[in-house]
Order: sequence, then structure tokens, then C-alpha cells
Amino acid sequence: MIINHNMASINTYRQLSANNANSAKSLEKLSSGLRINRAGDDAAGLAISEKMRGQIRGLDQAARNSQDAISLIQTAEGGLNETHSILQRMRELATQAANDTNVDVDRGEIQKEINQLTSEINRIGNTTEFNKRKLLNGEVSEASVVGSYTTAATKAYTIDSAPKATWTGTDKFGITSDGTASGVKFTGADDASKLAWATLDATKGNTLTIAKTADGLKVTGAFQDAAGAKLNITAEEMVLNAAGDAYVYNNHGISFQVSKADADKAATGSQVVLNLVNGETGSYNATSANIKTKNDWTQNNGSAASMTSFAITNSQEKVEGLAQIKITATADVSTAGSQLKIDFLAADGTTVLRTDTVTTSAAMKNTTVNYENNGVKFALAFDNTANATGTNFSLTVKLDQATTAVTEDKSLAFQVGANEGQSMSLGISDMRSVALGISSKTLGGNFTAANTVTKGTDNVVEEGALDVSDHKKAAKAVTIINDAIEKVSGERAKLGATQNRLEHTINNLSTSSENLTAAESRIRDVDMAKEMMNFQKNNILQQAAQAMLAQANQQPQGVLQLLR
Repeated sequence: MIINHNMASINTYRQLSANNANSAKSLEKLSSGLRINRAGDDAAGLAISEKMRGQIRGLDQAARNSQDAISLIQTAEGGLNETHSILQRMRELATQAANDTNVDVDRGEIQKEINQLTSEINRIGNTTEFNKRKLLNGEVSEASVVGSYTTAATKAYTIDSAPKATWTGTDKFGITSDGTASGVKFTGADDASKLAWATLDATKGNTLTIAKTADGLKVTGAFQDAAGAKLNITAEEMVLNAAGDAYVYNNHGISFQVSKADADKAATGSQVVLNLVNGETGSYNATSANIKTKNDWTQNNGSAASMTSFAITNSQEKVEGLAQIKITATADVSTAGSQLKIDFLAADGTTVLRTDTVTTSAAMKNTTVNYENNGVKFALAFDNTANATGTNFSLTVKLDQATTAVTEDKSLAFQVGANEGQSMSLGISDMRSVALGISSKTLGGNFTAANTVTKGTDNVVEEGALDVSDHKKAAKAVTIINDAIEKVSGERAKLGATQNRLEHTINNLSTSSENLTAAESRIRDVDMAKEMMNFQKNNILQQAAQAMLAQANQQPQGVLQLLR
């Protein structure tokens, strides 16, 4: 027996201390409702749950952000709703003013109301705001771009002359191209348009057969017109010219002649030359726009030809920007009589730029034509008709750096997610009268000769309203107001679509937050029933340890009996 170390008491005390600690932890969990009250309770679980907790709070805030965005949109849409009502009233007034039953005095009264309504549209545009942010004055508009930042490289294009047609002993010769002259159609010719080179391609015709007859020459065969339809050529269509030294054909937009001397050489199969004088004009479309660069056109010598077949193809990127184009052309082409005609057409089909007919000749060598594009004219003329040794035709296009105008993107950004990059933007266009086209700072024309419209926040007149002083102007005002109504309708539709999107966004955010909260709860929250069971166990063990400690402390008392 020993008395210095009561091991039974020490062991019992250790168990009692552990039971007390476990009971304290159970009490803490039961009182807080959390399984993790400190990092030591579950280090990994704490890290995971904290990340989830941050995500949950972000999702909840994103849902509130979306609600605020809807409120902003509804504010802007409310202002545009009133703008719509005003425009409908203005259209009604313009229709009334267009009726010649009204005299000048009547139209003057109508003009006064239109002036005031236009000023009210300005006031709505200048004062509609959300949280002190203007919404309808263009301060939150999207970015706009004029041109692009693409610059095409210098490229060269060569058009080879066709060989001479030869009449062999088989009484046939081949024509390598028909008489179709090609055109280039540019869609649009204003400063906001773009340019891309088109393809000009002459179509091969069919074989013509020449047979010797008692009268000299018989020709049969077919050409194709610009649409690809066959043009039949018969002997009856060829006549002897006044001089009696050549057979002439001039039908279907195609003209050529065969000399009588050549026709008589059928037996020997000598060479016969057909000189194509003109042809039907074909149509080739190309996407076009305002030309913003400088181009150089040049021509180089080639081989002999009496009839020219060529194709110009430019596969370069579209050239856009704000500069002007300068074209320099040199000509040294094939035998006289072959002609080329180029038309520049606007989108509505009207000719805005047009070349003169190009007649090939030796005298055209190194002829230069300068062209500055201002959307008004194009000049290219070669009129020498002398025969020449045939040449190739090459086109070199040199494109300078194009400039680009980009307005600042001032769109509103809505944070609709818990993380970076989870946002959406909304731009609201300028909805004031000038932007809608129903007033102008430039007076006259469709607008009043004097300023009659204010910006709505003061009495200073700064713009001219739509003029309804006569039938023609009032009728034009109806069309202009219709366009303004369409602009407002488009803007309201955009706002409505964005609002609907945000409502779905809120539903998605709520679902995500709910599910993530459930996951975080499983990690962090305590199971009360299970923890109560642990507490009862630890409580019983604690009481038992206390009783056993008392018994263990009594064991050393037996030593005293030995000392008596």
C-alpha cells in the first residue's frame, strides 16, 4: 500500500475532468445551436462554411441589387410612358394641322401646343432620375461606333487580256468572252457607309461558226447576255457596210465586224479578228460604305488582244473609318474597241458615282485620273480610238490607316451575381426632343424658323419645333413624329425585356441562396436531439466520476490501521 500517489484517485479525477469538458461543449452547442463555435470544433468545416456564408450573403445582396435595378427601370419606363402620350398628342395635332380647312391662325394655335409639348418632352428627359442619376438625357447611353479599327493591306489585282480569235481550217473560231460590260454597285454613298470591293467577271460566250458562202461569209452561233441568256447570231443579222469591205453585226447590245477580205480567206484558215465595240451592262452588288482610305489604281503592259476578258476580285476586309479615298489610275490596255463601263450606285438604285466609257488605246498609256471621294462624283475618261498592241490590266489598291470614332460607353452596370464578372448592363438612349428628331438646333426646313422649344427646366428657347404652318410641313411632321414614337417604343421594349430578365434573375438568385444555405447549415448547425443525447451521457459520467473520486480518496485511510 502507498500513500504518496493515489493512482485510483488520479485516474478518476482525469475522467471527471474529461466528462466536465465534454459536458461544457455540449452545453455550448445546445445553447448556441451551432456545431462549430470555434475553429477547433471543425477546422475544415469552418473554412468551407465561411466560404459558403460569404457566397450566400453575396447572392442575397445580388437579389436586392436586381430589385433596385427593376425600380430604376420602372422609373425610366414611367417617364417614357408619358413621352409616348405626348408624342401621340403631337401626332394628332400635326394631322389636324395638315388639313387645309385650318387657316394660318388655327395652325398658329396648334404650333403653340406643339412647342409646349416638345418642351415637356425635354423636361422629362432632363429631370427623370433615380437616386440622383439622370436616366433619359443620354448620360447612361450605350457606346456607338463609326467605322472600325481594321486596316487592309495593299493588294494588287491583274486582269489578263484574252487571245485573238482565230479562224482555222475547221471554219470555227472561239470567243473567250462575251460583250457584257460589268458594273459595281455600292450600297449607300453617305458618310456613314462602308466599302468592300466587288467582283467584276465577264462571262464566256459560246462558239461562233463561220462558213464560206458564195456571198462571202455566214456566221452562226450564240452569245450570252448579262443575265446568262443566249443571244443567237445568224447570217441574216449581219450586213455589208456602206464601203462594202466588212460584214457588220449590231444587235442585242453587241457590235463587231469581220472584214470581207478576212471572210474570203476561209479556205486557208487565216486569222479573223472580231473587235467588240460595246456590250450590255451587267450588275454586280457589293456591300459598301463611306470610303475612308486612299486607293491607287495602276495598269501594266501585257500581251496582244482584241477582246478583253477579265475579273476583278478584292477579298480584303471592309474598309471603314472617317478619312477620304483617293484613286489614281493609269491605263495601258488592249486594242481599241474593247470598252469598260463602271457605275457606282446608291442603295436606292440611283447613280451617285459614274465613270465614262473606257476605250482602250496605246495613247492611254500612263494616263492618270485622280478621284477624291466626297459622295458626289467620279471621273474616268479615255477617248483615244487608235489600235494598239494588247496589254494586261492590273489594279493596285493601297489602303491607308482608317480612323474610327467611338463614343464612350456609359451604360449602367447591375451586379446580379455574388462574384466578379456576374453583371449585366443597360444603356438608355437620349430621349429628349433633338435625339427623337422632333426638334432641331438648326432652324428652317421641317422646323420652325425661330427657336420655340426650351429644355424644360427654364424658359430659354434653344431649339426649333416641328413646323406645322402649312399642309406639306404638317404632313411631314406626322412622319417625323411616327419615327419618334417608334424610337420610344423600341426603348420601352428594351426596358421591359430587361425588367423581365431581372425578375428571372431574382428567382434564380433566391433558389441558389436557399440551396447554399441548406448546405452551410448541414456543416455548421448542431443536431439538437443528437447533442442532447451526448449531454445526458456526459452528465451521467460526470456524476459517476464524482462518486468514484470520493471512494478513491478513502482508500489510503487503510494505512492508518496498520500504524495502530
